[in-house]
Amino acid sequence: MHRRAPRVLLPASLLLALTAGGCFKNDGGDTGDDSDATLGGTTAAASTGGAPNTTGSDSTATTATTVTTAETGTPTTTGATTEPATSSESGETTGLPAEDCEGYCALIETNCGGSFTQYGSPEMCLGACAAYEPGTPGDIMGNTLACRIYHATVAADADDTHCTHAGPGGDMACGSNCEGFCAIADQACPDAWPDNDACIVACAGFDASEPYDASDIGGDTLACRIYHLTAATIDPATHCPHIKGDSAPCM
Repeated sequence: MHRRAPRVLLPASLLLALTAGGCFKNDGGDTGDDSDATLGGTTAAASTGGAPNTTGSDSTATTATTVTTAETGTPTTTGATTEPATSSESGETTGLPAEDCEGYCALIETNCGGSFTQYGSPEMCLGACAAYEPGTPGDIMGNTLACRIYHATVAADADDTHCTHAGPGGDMACGSNCEGFCAIADQACPDAWPDNDACIVACAGFDASEPYDASDIGGDTLACRIYHLTAATIDPATHCPHIKGDSAPCM
């Protein structure tokens, strides 16, 4: 006969300790996996509103945002820029009209028509625009392209107020009419006056009482000279003589 091996009975306390140790190990491993998933995936998607992304610099920025949120309880965006995003292909600023002449000219053509038209043709607009300082997006004052873009935008709701501000003169919003006039003249008709100061002095003598629009092709006014100046940007030989005090059509 073979004798049966005696059974070894473990104390209940030892069994409980071994069981607890196994559970603790599993809980710790699961917690680590869940934590990694939270930082790299699920929480990142919830914080950014997009799909989880755990690669590259975008993942780093998202993870930093998640940790900050967890610690402070306040949603934050770590490393986010406050500057407008810019397209590398077009130079356009996200959420704003393009800070370039083509965008400006398309905008003012759309919002300033009829008796508030500011340029006789798209080519005249592009020619005049080349003389404008870029300015800063959101400018509402100053002789800049950015200021003109702002006023061309709001002209959609108030063309009678904003179209002359958005146009070549600026009409005391985007520079004075003489500042706008002389900035363009300096490039389109550089021989008209010795320098910008001389142009400003001459311009001050022109009758500026008539609000400018692109139909002002005659009459002894600053408005007439502004029209011929915009035309001079594409045909200087014909129109540069028309911007001075002895202008034949503007008499």
